[in-house]
Amino acid sequence: MGAMDHKMDHKMEGEMNHAMSPWKEMDAYHMLMMATWHPAKDKGDMAPTRARINEMVASAKVLAASSAPKGCDSPKLKEASAGLVSQTQGVADLVAKQADDVALKAAMKALHDKFDVLEEGCVMPKAGKD
Repeated sequence: MGAMDHKMDHKMEGEMNHAMSPWKEMDAYHMLMMATWHPAKDKGDMAPTRARINEMVASAKVLAASSAPKGCDSPKLKEASAGLVSQTQGVADLVAKQADDVALKAAMKALHDKFDVLEEGCVMPKAGKD
């Protein structure tokens, strides 16, 4: 294993720690969001989005169909998870139409902002509380 491989493994461990919630389907979508949004936001690199958007659509469908765990089941969060499928599909449609990077990045930003509502509303319960 080269130094580069080790660095990637370490980076993934950090991302895994970042994303843990009580809702594994949301965490799976979050991993894809991080893998696509951060290169887009930080470097204007839309290749990961183009490569993985269909995987994100599938993950959004699994998330929307899953049962939210206690603490993540408010009406606002249910609405956010349901809307994620159509919004993720909208980004996939842009990819399919070979939209330019500017349009695609704007769509990903909107999708990320919508996902943030879900992510921030569903966090691990604080230690020591029921």
